[in-house]
Amino acid sequence: MALVALLYAHHFSAGADEPLAALGITGIASVDRQIRQCRRAGAERVVVMVERVTPRLAAALDRARRASPGVEVVHGGDGVRAAIREEDSVLSLDEGLVADERAIAAVAGAVGDVVLGVWMEADTRPITAERIASDRFFAGLARFPGRVVRSVAGRLGDWDMQATLVRSALGEGPHTAVEVARIPPYCPSRRREVPLQWHRAVDAASADAATTEALAAAQKGILDWPARFIHPPVENILTRLLLPTPLTPNMISVGVFLLGLAAMAAFALGHLWVGLALALVIGPLDGVDGKLARTRVEFSKWGDLEHVADKVVEYGWFAALAYYFYSIGHGGAWPLAAITVGFALAEAVQGEFFRRFTGKQIDDAGAFERRFRLVAGRRNTFFWTLLPFAAFGAWYAGFAMIAAYSALTYFVMQARFFVRLQEYGSAHSDRIAANFAKTAYTFLPDSAGNAK
Repeated sequence: MALVALLYAHHFSAGADEPLAALGITGIASVDRQIRQCRRAGAERVVVMVERVTPRLAAALDRARRASPGVEVVHGGDGVRAAIREEDSVLSLDEGLVADERAIAAVAGAVGDVVLGVWMEADTRPITAERIASDRFFAGLARFPGRVVRSVAGRLGDWDMQATLVRSALGEGPHTAVEVARIPPYCPSRRREVPLQWHRAVDAASADAATTEALAAAQKGILDWPARFIHPPVENILTRLLLPTPLTPNMISVGVFLLGLAAMAAFALGHLWVGLALALVIGPLDGVDGKLARTRVEFSKWGDLEHVADKVVEYGWFAALAYYFYSIGHGGAWPLAAITVGFALAEAVQGEFFRRFTGKQIDDAGAFERRFRLVAGRRNTFFWTLLPFAAFGAWYAGFAMIAAYSALTYFVMQARFFVRLQEYGSAHSDRIAANFAKTAYTFLPDSAGNAK
């Protein structure tokens, strides 16, 4: 049974020449954004039902088809019936709906033939919603069996496809209700609570409001102090400027990487202020690619390589500084660089193991880790720490301080690694919990676990 998305582009606002689906949201057409979201939710194919193909809609659909093969444009009920198979499971989003990716995934993955996203009577509804029962309202997204979609499409006539599908599905019998207001606001990929995005774009003003909300939702949490307090305004301005351009997140990543190589060359040649200025500027620039990807829903299989490139640049900066300091007579420069890079790399590997083992980042494992992340040694904090030393001409002393900073961060996080790993193991295995209880050191408080 294949998951197929069914989207719509046939509703026009009064006096509008383009359908709601062509409205620009986060720099792309509303229907293009929905296509990307449905693909990420697991849709193998996307069927777009249109009334007529207008210029902006045609451009949006061409762009979507270039980026994502398997997008089929159909006209009317007969076109839908021909494109959908009986055994398909059909994910449907209202035209112009800007829905949260977590809600789309929840509806796509819920158990049952007919699945409806709903708000209950007592819930706050962020958009106008149709009442479908005495105690619930339709949230604009659903999943239907292919046979129901084909049946409705075959006898559609002048009826509205979206509304008729919901009514027909309700007449089929019991359905699975996904209460979207109950979806947890905590977003692991953002490392913070993110309110669910929910808009219905019907004009330029509502589309712009949806863009603003999507940009705000793209902000990550649990960051070091420069990334938390200094970078976001710069990132947001640059991301908003880039949204309507053809530049992709990967292009931004490549540009930042090349700028990082320029900083590396500056450090190696002794142009320390140039290198430091570039390193500090790269901080907010490095957040733009990810924020652009999350806002536009524009991800690629190469995106994770950006993190590898970041490490190459960061460690290359320390090697370049060591090269320069050694060339002017500081014999301990290379050992200091080895300490900095060695402990930073060990801490990164340790954190990655924890993420793979537990499904959660160690920086987000508890209150202590979240607070410590603000000041922990990372690329941003390392080079902002170097700045006051540079101001007094004590570049080498600052370089040595970074090495100590890196080592301290590693040992603090290693201690927390053991604490949190013990917690996780004890919570998920009775045998591990029993082993810790049996081998507890009686002279230490709470040595059997239960770390806070």
